[in-house]
Amino acid sequence: MILGMQILYKNETVKKQFCSDYKKQWRYPEQVKKKLESAENFILNAESLMDIANYIPFHFEHLRGDRKDEWSIRLGKTGYRVTMIPCDNDGSEIIKGDILAQCKMIKIVKVTEVSNHYE
Repeated sequence: MILGMQILYKNETVKKQFCSDYKKQWRYPEQVKKKLESAENFILNAESLMDIANYIPFHFEHLRGDRKDEWSIRLGKTGYRVTMIPCDNDGSEIIKGDILAQCKMIKIVKVTEVSNHYE
């Protein structure tokens, strides 16, 4: 039985950008490092995607254009964001249907990128 959510990664590079196991290698400003670690802990302790969507400081939002299958959370006022794709219990990406309506059942997200939104 998994308590909290599970985080998958698009690839090893993204894992090193987001997973605090690699924080000694992170090249982010100090404030971003703290927010990143907090975001990771929040996600791991969230019951479902609903907790993330309802956490106002994250500004959980659906992206558009080429990234229409992705969602993002903001890391405070740092300019950094984490993009992700909700996944089903098998780890398959959920890209169709009303994601927000399914939030309560979504227990896995795949992190696709950590980036400075303004760079």
